[in-house]
Amino acid sequence: MANRDGEIRSPKQWQKVFVNRSLNMESIKAIGFDMDHTLCMYNSERFEELAFHETLKKFFAAGYPEALLSLKFDPSFLIRGLLVDRERGNVLKVDGHKYVKIAYHGHRKLTKAERYTHYNRDSFKAESFLSVDTLFALSEVQIFMEIVEYMERHPGEILKTYTEVYSDLRYFIDLSHRDGTIKNKVLESPETFILKDKYLAKTLLNLKDTGKSLFLLTNSNWAYTQNIMTYLLDNQIEDLPSWRDYFDWVIVGAGKPGFFMGVQPFFEVMTESGLFKYHEGALQKNAVYHGGSARLFQGITGFGGDEILYVGDHIFGDIMQSKDRLNWRTLLIIEELERELSKVDEQKSSLKEIHLLMEQRELHESEIQKIVSIMKSNSRHRDKAEEKGDTKKAQHLQKENDKLREELKESKRKVEDVDSLISNSIKDREALIHPTWGELMKVGLERSRFANQMSSFACMYTSRVSNLRYYNPNKKFTSYYEALPHDAQ
Repeated sequence: MANRDGEIRSPKQWQKVFVNRSLNMESIKAIGFDMDHTLCMYNSERFEELAFHETLKKFFAAGYPEALLSLKFDPSFLIRGLLVDRERGNVLKVDGHKYVKIAYHGHRKLTKAERYTHYNRDSFKAESFLSVDTLFALSEVQIFMEIVEYMERHPGEILKTYTEVYSDLRYFIDLSHRDGTIKNKVLESPETFILKDKYLAKTLLNLKDTGKSLFLLTNSNWAYTQNIMTYLLDNQIEDLPSWRDYFDWVIVGAGKPGFFMGVQPFFEVMTESGLFKYHEGALQKNAVYHGGSARLFQGITGFGGDEILYVGDHIFGDIMQSKDRLNWRTLLIIEELERELSKVDEQKSSLKEIHLLMEQRELHESEIQKIVSIMKSNSRHRDKAEEKGDTKKAQHLQKENDKLREELKESKRKVEDVDSLISNSIKDREALIHPTWGELMKVGLERSRFANQMSSFACMYTSRVSNLRYYNPNKKFTSYYEALPHDAQ
C-alpha cells in the first residue's frame, strides 16, 4: 500500500502480519495496546542483565551465598515458550503434543531416559509448570537455572528445595520492580534500555485517522507509563504533541490477566499526585484510569467482543484471556521473528533435504516390511513342506530366507544411516537458529507448545506494532494456512 506521502512500500518477511484467523479490520472499532514489549520495545539484553544482577543482590541480602553475585548473565541462553519444573529444577521445551524434547537441569542436558522417566512415560499437566510467556521472564528463569547449577556444584550450601528457591526468586523479582531498583535505572537512561521505533507514531496516527478508537491497557503503574510513553511518542508528530493525544482511553495498573477475568472497579488517577479516586460512569477521554475490568470497560464504552482488537506480547496474560473469555480479536507481538525468520529462510534448502531423507527412509522401511512378509510366508510354507516330508522344498525356502535375512540387515542398516543423517541435519538446523533450544515455533520438525498456543489464540501475529503501517487500516486479513495433514498429500 502507499504511505501518507504516497510512497509504495512492501514489507520484508519479518515485517509481515501473519494470519491465523481471518480478520476484517473494517469491523474493528477499538484497538487496545499493551505497553511493555508491545508499544515499548526494550533492549532485552541490557534490560534483562540489569534485572538479573539487581535480583541477585537481593538473594545475597537475604542470606544466600555471596558467590551468587558473580553469576554471569547469558542473553543467548534462553528463549520464550519454555516450561519451568520448579520442583525438579528443570527447564523444558515441549512440543504441541506435550512431549518433552529438550530439558536442562542447570547447565546439564537431560538424557532421553531422564526425560522419559520424569515426563514422557506418564502424562503431565503443563499448567502445573511455569510458562515462559514473556521476554521479561528470561532473566528470572536464567537466575533459577544458574542457582540450580550452583546447588549441584556446591551441595549443602543452599539448604532449600528448588521450589523454595523459585519462591524467593519470584518475591525478589517483584520487589525489584516495586521498589524501583530496575525501573528507576531505565527511566534515568531510557536510551540505554529502550529501542525507539521511528514508525510507531505514524502507525498509531494512521489507525486513528480511519476512525478507530485507540486505548492503552498496561499493567505498569502511572508514573512509569507516563515517562515511557513520553519518551516514545511526545513531539513525534506536530499536531499530536503529547502521547496521550493518540489514545481515547488510558488504563494503567490493569492487573492482567485479572482485568479480563474479574469485575474490579476503575479508579481515576490524579495525574499530578498519583493518587486514586473511585470512578463511576463513563470513562473520560482526557483522564487516566487504574485497575478496572474488561467487562466494565465494554459496558462503559459500548464496544465489545470482536469489535475490539487487542495487541500484546504475553501469550497468556494478553492473548489467551482476552480471546477466550471475551472474544476480543488478538494480535500477538513476537519480537523474536525479526531475528529468527531470516535464519529460518536460510534453512529452507536444508529442510527440503530433510524431507527427501524422510522419503528415503519410508522407501527403506517399505522394503523391510516387504522382506519380512516374504520371510514369514516362506517360513510358513517351509514348515508345511517339512510336515509333508518335502525336504528339498523346505531346504530351498530356508536358503531363500537366509538370503533375505542378509538383505534385511542391509535395509535396516540403510534406515539407521538415514535416521542418523536426519537427526544430525535437524540438530544442525536448530543450532543455526538457536544453539540450545532451536526454533521458537518448532521442536525438531514438530510444532512447539508455544506455536500451538499462538495459532489457537492469536488471530494474527507480527514482530512489532509498526508493521501495521504496511497495511490498509481497514484491510481484510485472510488466513490461507488452515491445512490439515491430509491436505498436503
